[in-house]
Amino acid sequence: MRKGFGASVLFLAVVLQSALHAEEIRKDPGSDVVMKEVVVTGTRFEQQIERIPANITVIDEEDIRNSNARSVPDLLRGQESIVVRDWTGNRKQVTVDLRGFGESASSNVLVLVDGRRVNEIDLSGVDWTQIPIENIERIEILRGTGSVLYGDNAVGGVINIITKVPSQEFAFTAGATFGSYSLNADNFSVSGGKGQFTGSLYGSYESTDGYRENSEYRAKDVGGKILFDATDFLTLNFSGSYHSDDFGLPGYLTLNELNTDRRGTQTPLDGGSTGDGYLKGGLDLTLGDYGQVTSDLSYRKRRTDFEYFFFGSPFLQDFEIETWSFTPRYIWDGAISGHKNTLIAGLDLYWVNQDTTSYFGAPPSLTGLSAVEKDSYGLYLNNEFSILQNFILSLGARYETADYHLNQRDPLTGSSTVDTVIKEREPAYVAGLTYLYTEKSSVFVRANRSFRFPLTDELIETDQLTFTQVINQDLQPQTGRHYETGIRHSFTTGLQMSLSLFRAEIKNEIFFDPTPKPFFGTNENHPETLHQGIELGAQAVLFRHFTLVGNYTYEKATFEEEPFKGNNIPAVPRHKGNLGFRIHDMIPGLVFSADYNYIGSSFLISDQANQLDKLDDYYTIDARLSYTLKQFKAFAGVNNLTDRKYSQYAVAGGGGTFGVFYPSPERNWVAGL
Repeated sequence: MRKGFGASVLFLAVVLQSALHAEEIRKDPGSDVVMKEVVVTGTRFEQQIERIPANITVIDEEDIRNSNARSVPDLLRGQESIVVRDWTGNRKQVTVDLRGFGESASSNVLVLVDGRRVNEIDLSGVDWTQIPIENIERIEILRGTGSVLYGDNAVGGVINIITKVPSQEFAFTAGATFGSYSLNADNFSVSGGKGQFTGSLYGSYESTDGYRENSEYRAKDVGGKILFDATDFLTLNFSGSYHSDDFGLPGYLTLNELNTDRRGTQTPLDGGSTGDGYLKGGLDLTLGDYGQVTSDLSYRKRRTDFEYFFFGSPFLQDFEIETWSFTPRYIWDGAISGHKNTLIAGLDLYWVNQDTTSYFGAPPSLTGLSAVEKDSYGLYLNNEFSILQNFILSLGARYETADYHLNQRDPLTGSSTVDTVIKEREPAYVAGLTYLYTEKSSVFVRANRSFRFPLTDELIETDQLTFTQVINQDLQPQTGRHYETGIRHSFTTGLQMSLSLFRAEIKNEIFFDPTPKPFFGTNENHPETLHQGIELGAQAVLFRHFTLVGNYTYEKATFEEEPFKGNNIPAVPRHKGNLGFRIHDMIPGLVFSADYNYIGSSFLISDQANQLDKLDDYYTIDARLSYTLKQFKAFAGVNNLTDRKYSQYAVAGGGGTFGVFYPSPERNWVAGL
């Protein structure tokens, strides 16, 4: 598959060379340019991308419309430094890795929806199916640690999903999508306003049998948003949603099983269900020359049930997590001695309760009762000061505490067998410089300190021999030192290019060690790891109706200390590339787009010893045709056009002695109106 990687690099060079000679773009500033006038919330307030000392990408509403994506991870696949792994092919079990954290990616990438943290405190990660793409306005990707502004989990980067804001004008949309594997998805939304009020409501239903046996998925979503402009200086907002689903768990296949029937399953009875809802209220208070106060108060309750079968007997787990959060912040945007200055100071307060109940056998017998309370408090301060008009100094710091109260009870008597309090304290800092050498071009450098606290599933583990729960009290917080430099350059009105170099030195990185202890593995700290790489991206309008995009990532992630010194971190490919084009409006309303995505080979998850064969590299090609006529839009697309047989996800099983695989879908289609 090396030919695929070579082709991606060659084609990216062609994009740059061709765009530099696109005379039509140079002569016509009014063309459909790629460089957009956008602002982002990567600094927790609106700011021009060029002023921020980080590699940031915005996926806008037009990008979403012109893709085959049915979920946010589908939209993220083609971005530099992002690797997406779908375990089951039905979008329910998906990991999004940013800047090479492999098997622990879900706990090192922070995901926000309208600024609201959606990472859970356990290993469940982010449930991407709960974010309907029809309701998304744009997605902002901040590469590199965001620990100062966002705290825990924001080690590899931050993905902020911003939903649509209702307007005064009445609007109603409805759509239906069909596709391979009995896919049927329906959605609607309605919005409008009167006087000081605007609001929106959306709902969706999705049903699919999935690519593999026992990978069916059924889901319902409903949600809404209300804005109230109380005065000229005060706006109140309210939002909420509820998601429910049922899904199958087809499990892994050995290599022989994969070659015999890649769509089969050895776990035809395993499955689960989810119920998840949240409510959020917020305010924006403008104080004139004295700044602005923004605050959000939210409540979330999530319940997940799993049922697995071992030797014909069921093992059931029930997780219930309740989260309260309060996140006030103050922003002052003014001048000091004639120099522009923006200050943000805030608090992030989270109170989380998690109850876990386990049963085993037929009839089921109670085997585990545990409760976790996690209270975290983060205080942060960040300041951007224009030393010169185009020379910006960014300084920030954060101090965060996390207190865990771990309680485990005897299943028979209900008496407490473990009652432990663990207290963690970690600081973070950032220092950055940005120089805008033209209106649309800048160069930056920054240094950061990051941290990640252990997840509850890393602290409370299930012994796979007795199906009882044990406390992993030796686990330490993960910390890191990060260094990054980059450039964003606009060659013409139709060509933008970005280049970033990064290095992250991580201490006590948390991994799952599959070595039997005595029967199964455990989560442990590795003394030191190193993540470093290069990100290259380009966007170009070659002609009025023809747009090209491309990116390439080189990444090297290694263990720097024994027992795995010099080995590669599993599930981190050395090379990744994406190439795409869009032909638009040569015939009014008609858009054709195609994307080529390449992922290099990598060691299997949990193969820290690097002793098994690597997971093969692969590429996919996706194409889409859409036509818009007045208020109607029809589309059809094909994913994995060349029908590649590959796996996005594979694990070292048997204590690291052999590999097991989660096969990915072959060629499939999707169409809708």
